[in-house]
Amino acid sequence: MNPNTTSGRAQIVLLAGAFAICLIAVSPQRLVGDGREYLAQAIEFASLRGPAFRPGDIPHIQEELARFDPDLAKWDIWSSTVADVNRGRVFLHFWFYSFLAAPGLWLANAFGVAPTFAFTALNVVLLGGALWIAIPRVGPAACILLFAGPIVWWIDKAHTEIFTFALLTIAFALMRDRPWWSMIAAATASTQNPPIALLVPIVFFATVLRDRSALTDRRVIGGAAVAAALALLHPLYTYTHQGTWSLLLKQTQAGVPTFQMLSAVVLDPTLGLVGNFPIFLVVIIAGSLTLMRRRRHLLAEAAIVPTVVAAMFLFSFSRTTNVHHGGTPSLSRYALWLIPLAVPLLSALHRNGGRAWPRFLRTAAVISALISVVAFRPSVPQNSREPTWLATILWTQFPAWNNPIPEVFIETELHVDEPHVPVATSGCQKILVAGGNSESGIWPSPCYPAPLPMECQTPGVLCYANLTGRRYEFAAVHGTTVDAAAVRADVAWPGNAVVHVRRLYDAWNWPDLHSGSLSVVDGAAGVSVESLGSNDRFILVLRGAGVGATIRLRPERPLHGLLVDALTGQTLRSLQSDRDLGPLMVIDLPRDSSILLLAMQADESR
Repeated sequence: MNPNTTSGRAQIVLLAGAFAICLIAVSPQRLVGDGREYLAQAIEFASLRGPAFRPGDIPHIQEELARFDPDLAKWDIWSSTVADVNRGRVFLHFWFYSFLAAPGLWLANAFGVAPTFAFTALNVVLLGGALWIAIPRVGPAACILLFAGPIVWWIDKAHTEIFTFALLTIAFALMRDRPWWSMIAAATASTQNPPIALLVPIVFFATVLRDRSALTDRRVIGGAAVAAALALLHPLYTYTHQGTWSLLLKQTQAGVPTFQMLSAVVLDPTLGLVGNFPIFLVVIIAGSLTLMRRRRHLLAEAAIVPTVVAAMFLFSFSRTTNVHHGGTPSLSRYALWLIPLAVPLLSALHRNGGRAWPRFLRTAAVISALISVVAFRPSVPQNSREPTWLATILWTQFPAWNNPIPEVFIETELHVDEPHVPVATSGCQKILVAGGNSESGIWPSPCYPAPLPMECQTPGVLCYANLTGRRYEFAAVHGTTVDAAAVRADVAWPGNAVVHVRRLYDAWNWPDLHSGSLSVVDGAAGVSVESLGSNDRFILVLRGAGVGATIRLRPERPLHGLLVDALTGQTLRSLQSDRDLGPLMVIDLPRDSSILLLAMQADESR
């Protein structure tokens, strides 16, 4: 199977297609993220209308959507769209991707399959085309790294990630030998994401700088003209219909981005490449060092344009108002834009990497593919990989090493879409609190309510508390604040409980309450339970005990401890497990108790 021959490439693409079909076959067809918008647009185009919805079209669209997913019958399309000058309604996301999927929708309806298969077929064709172009330029191993990475999750999704990834891959693969097609591919990608349009003039000027005769090459001039027309489609259409260059501007923010915002899609352990596609970053670093050692001028040629484009992309990513979005198992969808930028480097290494490089790349690519095909197989539910393995390690073992964007930490830990604090990891190793007086109830139970430093006491200011050794170290979050409505008063320690909670936690040596499996708790009735510690020594926070409330323990060793009213500090009773009464220890709780603390430890640890 020679990848440099047409038959060899065809065999590779067919094998990749067969593998993709296997992944698609075991993945349920569903809509994620903005998928319902793209499907609605495609239905409108397939009905020979569009791109804007006329008010009378909406019931038909709703009916078609409900045939696929009955829950979509309740979707308010009117409030999800904005008006245009022709009294139609349009979504914030542009319609070009859905326009391409419309013919597939006719076929899907003809064969009686789910309409999302129209997008699946389009995605497979786009990826197949990009793979066909990339194989002879970067080699099979690099293609395995790129095409069998996290991108596989989006193969069967009605979302623009495959569209953008494939066209950017084509643009960078053809940048040197067929720049006219490179510009057209980049411009086509920009129909959905306007910042990509900046790649068109970059490719044009890079081509002219390499060879001045390109200015008289009809292919280059023609390709630039077609690319300009495609790149202007989105802004001109939107301006003439809505009076703005892009409706996506409604989802951006002004101001100077911080380094954390600029680097999030690369370095954030939850949504960045480092926590989701680390082998890719290792390959990029190793490849850069290889070219630097062998032929430094080739590294410069392969890195200049991707570096400039990456800087522009990162700036545009940092302007979004929704950093932690849906439509992904964990990796930011924006991070996928960065992966094709490696094509020029991988191409240079394919030609000049030496004998050791191919062996290293094959090994790295196969390992990465095995991991990615499992972690990012299309059937994986969205946002189900959060927090990632790296985020879990950092936030629980080395919490001070990483203070993520608050939106990411809040939504990852609480699985919500709105900013709510306080929030903590399960073992209270890392906590995000809103500023205020630490005596007035801002700490989440069951965590230790440590005194706040001055910089964290301003109302609305966010601060991370990182458990380091036997105390919390604090880090204020700059540029982000919350109002009083964001405070989760129902999970915070009340102000009058703080002093009593501290006293008990200090007596129980709280820094050594290592989190682990708490199988000692056999069950509870009439009360909610939060826990901190392990089977040998733990504290249970019991809220809202009602009539007949009980907590059942099944200790492996004799336990002793206290039941304390957190609001008054009164010790309600001392407790001691008794083996003569059987392995199950049932503790009756006083009725109408707001917050109780049950602190227990094994007799050997006294």
